[in-house]
Amino acid sequence: MLRYARRQLAASWGATLTLGAVALVAALALSATPRAVAAMHGAQAAWTVSETTPLTRDLISVDGQQTPADQDAYLTGLTALRDDRSEPLRGLLGAPDLQVSAAAPESVTPPPGSDLFSIALVLRATPHLDEHATLVEGRWPGATASPAERPALGEKPSTGRYSYEVAVSRQAAERFGWEAGHEYPLRSSGSSMVPLSSRARDGWGPLVVTGIYEQDGDPQGSWWRQNPLGGVPNVVQDPNTGLNAMAAAYVDPAMIGPLSWDGARTTTWIPVNGEGLRGDEVAAVLTRLRGIDAQQFTVDDGSSTGFTLDLDSGLTDVLVTLLAQRAGVDAVVAVLATGPLGAALAVLALGARLVVDRRRGALTLLHARGASGSQLRALVGLEGVVVGLPAAAAGFAIGLWVAPGQVTAAQVALALAAGLGPGAALALAAGPRGLREGRSDLGRAHGRVRWILEVLVLAGAAVSTALLLQRGVVAAGGGPEAGAVPAAGVDPLLAASPLLLSLAATVLAVRLFPLVTLVVERVLARRRDLVPFLGAARATRDPAGGVVPAIALVLCVAVAATSVVLYSTVSGGVTREAWRDVGADLRVSGPEISADVAAELAAIDGVAAVAPVADHDRIVVGTAGGGVRATLFTTDASAMARAQEGVADAPSLTGSLGGPGEPETGPVPLIVTRSTGYDAGREVELRLREGVVAAQVVEAVDQVAGLPSGEVLVLADDARLAAALRAQAVQDGTPEPDQDEEPGTPAMPGPPARVALLALDDGAGSRPGGGGAPATAVVQGVGAVLPHSVVDDPAAQAREILRSPASTGLVAAFVAAVVLAALLVGAVLVMTLMLAAPARARLLAVLRTLGLSARQGRLLVGWEIGPWLAMAVAAGVVLGGVVPAVLLAAVDVTALTGGSEQPDVRWDPVLTAAVAAGLVVVSAASAGLAATLGRRHEIAAELRIGEER
Repeated sequence: MLRYARRQLAASWGATLTLGAVALVAALALSATPRAVAAMHGAQAAWTVSETTPLTRDLISVDGQQTPADQDAYLTGLTALRDDRSEPLRGLLGAPDLQVSAAAPESVTPPPGSDLFSIALVLRATPHLDEHATLVEGRWPGATASPAERPALGEKPSTGRYSYEVAVSRQAAERFGWEAGHEYPLRSSGSSMVPLSSRARDGWGPLVVTGIYEQDGDPQGSWWRQNPLGGVPNVVQDPNTGLNAMAAAYVDPAMIGPLSWDGARTTTWIPVNGEGLRGDEVAAVLTRLRGIDAQQFTVDDGSSTGFTLDLDSGLTDVLVTLLAQRAGVDAVVAVLATGPLGAALAVLALGARLVVDRRRGALTLLHARGASGSQLRALVGLEGVVVGLPAAAAGFAIGLWVAPGQVTAAQVALALAAGLGPGAALALAAGPRGLREGRSDLGRAHGRVRWILEVLVLAGAAVSTALLLQRGVVAAGGGPEAGAVPAAGVDPLLAASPLLLSLAATVLAVRLFPLVTLVVERVLARRRDLVPFLGAARATRDPAGGVVPAIALVLCVAVAATSVVLYSTVSGGVTREAWRDVGADLRVSGPEISADVAAELAAIDGVAAVAPVADHDRIVVGTAGGGVRATLFTTDASAMARAQEGVADAPSLTGSLGGPGEPETGPVPLIVTRSTGYDAGREVELRLREGVVAAQVVEAVDQVAGLPSGEVLVLADDARLAAALRAQAVQDGTPEPDQDEEPGTPAMPGPPARVALLALDDGAGSRPGGGGAPATAVVQGVGAVLPHSVVDDPAAQAREILRSPASTGLVAAFVAAVVLAALLVGAVLVMTLMLAAPARARLLAVLRTLGLSARQGRLLVGWEIGPWLAMAVAAGVVLGGVVPAVLLAAVDVTALTGGSEQPDVRWDPVLTAAVAAGLVVVSAASAGLAATLGRRHEIAAELRIGEER
């Protein structure tokens, strides 16, 4: 048998090596994909955690009632508490630390000539300031009162004057005009501003700046974020007083007691570093963090009772979202993997038939001389094993190089199965029945077994899809409030349903295919040219390769179409959510956006409209039977409508809220969120401090684009609301406000706007779904007008989400799926044409003697694959729309898009056209390759062989 296998391989090795190539690719994909997905999950976990702020991810406890009796003992107890945590959480925790801040800031008199109206200092003590800052002037502060002189906690200081020493940052010293070694008095109670503490009245003396330090390390790192105002002071503009500054000043730890007799706040934190977090550890870390959040800890601080800790971390919600992202990615990868897997099995079956076709003469002779069917299968299967196992080993090695990582027994088993696949396929194809030639439409292919299999496939597709749709969208863990940890792994039902749907579509297409080609054949029979009629007749009666190529082609085209649709859907969902969050081409959040500032913003080159939005106090909106509390937002409705033109899910503001030229009588139109409980058309009243006005809901939405999500809010036009208030004041007999306001006076009384939505001229920004350049020049102009503002660009926000490892990994998966589908399509077409080559050669030999040209012969070859390709494209396009819809109906992918609603299925015409063009190129190249590999047949030789038969 070994000698036979060696001789057969030497005589006709092309088809067998094709099976080896399939085994290599299958082993590579099956073994490397799990490692690649695991690496992507790990990168996404590290990236997501690193993108959070320390205030979100660290374990933090804030206590306003007690301070540690002994800070060293307390830190030792915190370290023991950290070391008692189990892995993998323990490996993510850093060194514990604490800081104690006085309850109320000190008000310090600004130096003469300063532009500051007030300076407020938060007195703070921490044992490790010298490890995170470098002293640049002076010395570190010391204690200015002995423990015996210091009053007990809760007691006021006795007589005497207590001066105290502090260290401040270089930025604070420069802004305040302070120097090391100088004294600065506390602001007395007789000043124009009420003091923030009463120490100046109770004998506490001046503040002495003994040292000025420079921050070490990352100012946005964990230590400095837990010590706010320790670097750059916060300076705000008050319209009544002017500039007011606040900073932190560090005292000796021993001074916290006497300086906090009216209370102190202890902040304890354990840093959390997510750089070493692996994807498979996320669920375990989430479980342990939830365990910490649910209990209190008592830490030894040298006192008799100990220090009670209530540690909490916002990382739990982040990890829940991360697990939801993982579930969405796994679902998409599973859907993309089932199609190529089924197509690869079909390619193996085709390759096996091609090999058996090449071996038919020898195998028939062996069977005639007494070889049983089992012996024939073992003989040919050995040939497949000899080629498949080395190829699978090579594919496994390449996969380790492409996607290094932990090798599991499952990966080895999958690679081994890929290596044994060619042998199994050859053994199944080498039975005595497979050695007989005949027309496929006259054989037993339409027998009872095929009907049973087709009914099972159709029933399986229907049942699996119905179960997915019935259970609805499943979010990972059910959300943070559910308390459940999502299970890892791929949902078998979700993985099987797309494959069964594809097979069901193939079954229906194959059943309809002969009926369609028969109609085409009868239509073409009336024509004078031979090739179209003959091609249609052969496609109807003896299609090249039979049903197997149809299955492979439909699966491959469906995978390509599904990849395009899923990529377009996810990326489109990201873009839509970014635009819905920002609400306009640009959103500017500044300290204050007055009418003058809005005019300056509108004057920037490229800005078409500016809509300031004012956030008023909480109001009551309701009816006579009750009401709900909501946040009132007012804006210029016409300007906001211009700013939100084309924004996804933006309310229809034009004409609905009124504006210039609209009548000012009747109820005030409102746009409300559905969380208010009111629907469009409902008449309500707004209960404001200025009065009660009648209003009517014109639209109810889940979220107003550009405004905070998750809030109960009401949006009104400021001019209409101001007019209603004036009318109500006249009706109540209240004197009407002076109408001769200066230009720029807000129409609606209340707080100044702190948010503005900007619409840009065409070409200055990128509208939803467009490809314009980022509005860099406009952003720079906004920075010149409002230096301390925050500018949100939806295009930049979408790019930030799409650059995450999960998004880039999905893009790689989509590209890999399309490339693999193209390779499989090429392999299917080449094998199909090579299988049909002998029959085609005999037919062309006869037709060439009757005058058939070479060009007509090539057209006849096109008819062998053209109808199948057309059928596959039709079925694949349908599946490309159905499979993503089923996926979105079963899996929550909002964690991938950054929104709260499932994205709509979306086709990208450019990508679709590119994939279609690629399919045409692959088909043409496959036909050329099949012609090159096919054996050349002389006409006379084929005719002579035909006579001998």
